[in-house]
Amino acid sequence: MRRQIWFANDRNGRCFGCGPANASGLKLRFFETEDGVEVEYEVPADFEGAPGIAHGGIQATLLDEAMCMTAYAKAGTGVVTGELTVRYVHPVPTRTPVVVAGRITGTRGRSFFIEGTIRLAVNGDELTRAQGRFFAAAPSDPQETAS
Repeated sequence: MRRQIWFANDRNGRCFGCGPANASGLKLRFFETEDGVEVEYEVPADFEGAPGIAHGGIQATLLDEAMCMTAYAKAGTGVVTGELTVRYVHPVPTRTPVVVAGRITGTRGRSFFIEGTIRLAVNGDELTRAQGRFFAAAPSDPQETAS
């Protein structure tokens, strides 16, 4: 299974990660898979830290977005990030296709435990990994969010 998914509660399209109306945003296009969610992305040179390497904050943002969208895709709820731990295994090159993925590893109450990875699209080599705890937004919360 691989189907496109978007955060329906972002009615104005301004989400930094996936909103098509945010001129400064990443405009990520997520796909639900059997295991979770994935998105293909090529970090532009404008987001580099060291020359030719994606800034660590952008990597963390990509992982956070994918992990939040994983909860939305698999549990039908927007979440807020409670904790995010990122391990930078190898540099993520700019202008190179990568796949960012998330999958739920556990739940407890309204908490989701999710892990994410950034891998080279060409061969699947892991570059960055993350794990986090995310809290479901209250169902009646008008500000329910996926990130």
